[in-house]
Amino acid sequence: MTSAPLSVPEGPRSPVTAGPAQADPVHTSQSRREGLQELLRVFDRVRVRPTRRSGDIPLPVLWVTGPWEATSAMADALEERCAGTPCAVLTPPQEAEGPAEPAPPYATRAARLSEAAKNLAEHASPGEAHLRFPLFAQVQWLLGLHVTEEGHELRDGVRRAMNQRRRQIGTGTEQERRGFWKNVRAYAEGPLPAWAAATAILSAGWADQLTTLFGLCAILAGPVIGSFHVLLLSRNWAGRRRYMWFLRQPYLMPDNRRNQPRDLTGFAVRLLSARDDAASADPRRQREAAQANDEIERLLVNAFLEDLRQGYERRLWKVWRRVAWARTSYPVLLVNGDDDRLVARVEEVRAATRLADPLLVVVTGPGDVAGAPRAVPARRVSVLAGRPDRAEELWAQWEAELARDRALGSHRVLRIELEAEDEQAMAKANSVPPEGRPRPLLAHPAIPWLVVAALVAVSLVRVLATATATCGPGIWRVPSGECVGVSEDGFVFAPHLAPVLGLIDRQNRAILASGHPYASVVYFGKLTTSGHSQAGAYDPLTDINGELAGIALAQGRLIENNADGSLLQMRVLPANGGADFVYAEDVAREILRRVRDDPTIIGVIGLGESRKQVRAAIQELGRKALPVISTTSTFDDLGMREADGRHIPSFFPLAPPNTRLTAVAAGWARAGVPERKAPPARTAKVFIDATPSDLLGEDLGDKFIAAFGKGATPIRYSRAADLEKGITEVCRGRDQPDLVYYAGRTAQFGAFVDALAKSQCHQLTVMANDDVTQYVNDHAPELGGNDRVRVMYVALAPPSTKKDERNIFPPNYGTDFYKRLDGLVRELGMAKLERTRLPSPEYAVQAQDAAVALMRAAQEAFSGQGAPAPEDGGPGVVDRGGVLLALENLQEIDGDSGLVKLHGAADGRHAKDRPILLVAIDPDGRQVVVRQCGKLYAKQAPNPGCPEP
Repeated sequence: MTSAPLSVPEGPRSPVTAGPAQADPVHTSQSRREGLQELLRVFDRVRVRPTRRSGDIPLPVLWVTGPWEATSAMADALEERCAGTPCAVLTPPQEAEGPAEPAPPYATRAARLSEAAKNLAEHASPGEAHLRFPLFAQVQWLLGLHVTEEGHELRDGVRRAMNQRRRQIGTGTEQERRGFWKNVRAYAEGPLPAWAAATAILSAGWADQLTTLFGLCAILAGPVIGSFHVLLLSRNWAGRRRYMWFLRQPYLMPDNRRNQPRDLTGFAVRLLSARDDAASADPRRQREAAQANDEIERLLVNAFLEDLRQGYERRLWKVWRRVAWARTSYPVLLVNGDDDRLVARVEEVRAATRLADPLLVVVTGPGDVAGAPRAVPARRVSVLAGRPDRAEELWAQWEAELARDRALGSHRVLRIELEAEDEQAMAKANSVPPEGRPRPLLAHPAIPWLVVAALVAVSLVRVLATATATCGPGIWRVPSGECVGVSEDGFVFAPHLAPVLGLIDRQNRAILASGHPYASVVYFGKLTTSGHSQAGAYDPLTDINGELAGIALAQGRLIENNADGSLLQMRVLPANGGADFVYAEDVAREILRRVRDDPTIIGVIGLGESRKQVRAAIQELGRKALPVISTTSTFDDLGMREADGRHIPSFFPLAPPNTRLTAVAAGWARAGVPERKAPPARTAKVFIDATPSDLLGEDLGDKFIAAFGKGATPIRYSRAADLEKGITEVCRGRDQPDLVYYAGRTAQFGAFVDALAKSQCHQLTVMANDDVTQYVNDHAPELGGNDRVRVMYVALAPPSTKKDERNIFPPNYGTDFYKRLDGLVRELGMAKLERTRLPSPEYAVQAQDAAVALMRAAQEAFSGQGAPAPEDGGPGVVDRGGVLLALENLQEIDGDSGLVKLHGAADGRHAKDRPILLVAIDPDGRQVVVRQCGKLYAKQAPNPGCPEP
C-alpha cells in the first residue's frame, strides 16, 4: 500500500455532529432497521479498497457505542460480513486461573497483536496468498531470544543466533510449519516465473548452439532453481533487505544519528536492552522501565502495521506482487470490548509515523456519548457522532474534509451510537448482502502459473523444433513449415526446384574451385509454397523455376566464355522469402548480415511480385545501398520510401510500371483488335484483386479505370470464390460489357475463365495483365479452344511459342535463348514432365536479362577500379559502390526479352522503352503477338500508336 502522510491535530476537539443540533426523532422498528442497514452498507464501502487510480486513503476508527447487547449484535454482524477476507476479532481476555507468571507489561499488547496477526493470516480470498507478518514475527523472536553472552560479547551472541535462524530451513512448531507453507504459496508467484522466463529466454536464444539434451536441462533448470529460491525465501528469516526497515523506523532508535545502529545486529542489541529494562523490578528504574515498555509496544504496533502496508503495496514495477492488486478489501481489526490501550497504541503510532496503513479498526462497547473515546487519546481526536441512520452522512462529511484534514489533522473516529432497541432490529438488518469490488482480471492467481507454463512450453517447443527441424545455416523454419533464408550450399527449398538449384550449386562450386574472380549475386524469390498463400500449397512455381533456369543459363554462359579467366564470374545465392514473400523483410535483414560478412555480394535480382512485403524488403536493402534489380514487379512506387516519399537510388526495376502498362492496355482496348474479332470497347468491367497485402490488383485496376475513362467500372474480389458472384452480376443484365479486364493474380485466373465460360456472357473479350503469363503457358490449348471467351493478355517478354502475323519482329531479330532453355530442360531430365511443371520461358528470359545487366555493371566496376591484387593471392573483390555507379550509367543492352535500359524513363525511376506486348491465343494453343509498344532492340523504331513512356 502506498504510504501517505497522516497529520496530527494541534489540540483537543469536541465531538462534531453531522448537522445542526436537533431533537432526536422517534424511531420505529422499520426506521431502526433501515438505519442499521445503512450502517452496514457504509461499513462495506469503507473496507472496500479503491482502485490504484483512485488511491488508498487513511482509514478512520469506527467506534460503535451503546448497551452491551446491541454492540455485541453489531460486532457479530460485522464479523459475518467480513467472511472470506482478512478479519481479526479480539474479545476481552479471560483471566487465567491461579497465580500468573510474572511478565513485562508489553507482553499483554504483544499477545493481543499476535492473536490479531494470526487471525488476519488465517483468512484470504479463495486461491489467494494469506497475509504474512515477517517484521512483527522478527520482533517477537528477538523479544524471546535468550543468549548467554553479556557485555561486549552480547553482540557476538546475537549475531550467532541470527545467523543460525538465517540458515534454518526446517521448522519446529506446528504454527511455524503452517507459516512456512503459507510463505511458499506467497513467494512462489515471484521467483518461479522469473527463473522460468530467464531460462526460457536463454534456451530459446541459444537453441541453435545448444544440444537437445542441454537445451532440455536448461529449461528444467528454471523451475528447479526457482523452487529452491522459493524455499529459501519462505524460511522464518525474511531477508536482510526487509529487516533493514528496523533501522529506518523511529522506535528504540537514539536521537543522535552517530549513535544509531548500522546493522540489524546492533538494533537487536538495543531491543534486548530495552526488553531487560522493561522487565526490571527495581523501583529506582520505574521511569526507564515504563519508557522501555512503551517503546517496545510502539515497535510491535509499528512492525504490525508495516507488514500490512507491504502486503497491500501496489507498485507497477513490482510485477511479481500480484496478490497486492488482488486484495480488494482492507483487513479489519474488530475489538469487541473495552481494550483501550491496543487501539490507542495503534492511533499513537499512526500519528507519530504519519503513514497510512490498510487496517480498518472497529471498536464496539459501551462509551460516554459526551466524552472522547477511551480507545484514542482525547488530545488527538475529534469525533463525528450520530445515529445509525446518519452513518452515510458522517462518512460523506469525513471524506469531504479529508484533503483539509491531511494538512490540519484528521477526524480519526467515526462514532456510531446504538440503543438497546437496536438489538432486535439487527437480525433483520443484517439481510443486506455484503458489497465488494471484484478482483482485477490480470490479478487472477492463475496468471503467474499460466505464465510459467507458457514460458516453459515455448522454450521447449523452440528447442525441440530447432533440434528436429533445422533447415540449414542462415535458413530457418517458419510456422507455415517453410524454410526461408539464404542458401550457400545448394539447399533445396522445394522438391520440384531441385534440378535447377542443383545445377546452380554445381556451377557455384566450379567457380570457387577455378580461382577466377567472381561476384556473388543473391536471387530473391518465393521458393516455397504454403496452404495460406494465394496460389495454395500445390503451386508448381513454374515462374520461380523459370527465373532460376534463366539465371543458371546466364551463369553457365559466363563460365563457357571465360577461357582466359578475364571475365567476372557470377556466384548465385538463392534466397527464399516464403510463399507470397511473407517473410521477405526478415530475409532481407539476413541478406544484409551476409553482406557484412561477405564482401563479394554485389546485389540482388528477383523480387518479381508487387507486394507490401517486397516493398519492405527493398526498403531494408536500400538502407545499405545494395543494388536491386527486380524482374517482373510493376508497382510504380515499389522503390519509394514510405517514410519520406523519396526514391531508393539503388533500386532498378526491369519491368515497365503499372501507369504505362494500363495506359497502353486501355489504348488497345479502346481501339480494339479487329483481326481477333475484338471490336473497340466502350464499356469495361475491371475485376480487381483486393488482397490487402498485394499491391498489384488495386493499383493496376484503378490505373486502368483512369486510363480507360468513362465506361469502366470496378468489381473487387479477394478470393476465387468471389469471382463467380461478380461475373454473375455482370452477365445477367441486358447490357453485356464490351471488355472485361482482369487485374489479379494467375492463381485465380483459372476460376475467373471457368466462371465466364459458364455465365450468360458470350463472345466476351478478356484482357488480362502480365501476371497470368504462367497460367496461359500452362493452359494455352484450353484457352484457345474456348469459343465463348476470347482471352488476350499483356506480356512483358516475347512468348516462346509465338506466331508473328503482323511482322512485329523483323527478320534480323532473333534469339537463341529459348533453344538454350529447351536444352537445359532436357539436360536436367525435365523434358518428360507435365507442361504445368516446366520452367516458364517468359520468366526465364527476363531473369536472365536482369542477371546479365547486373554482371555487366559489375564487370565495368571491376575493370575500372584498378585495385591491387589481394595479398593472399585470391581473386579480387568487386567494389559494391562501383557496381551501383555502373548501373546508373549502364549502356543499352539488346536483351533476349527486349531492350534493357535501366534509366532514362520520363519519371526517372524506371527502365525506358521496355517491350509491352498484347498476346492472343489461337485455337491450337499458339500464342500470337498482335500489338507491341516499347522496343525489342535499341535500333527498333518507336511505334507511333503507343503513348509516350
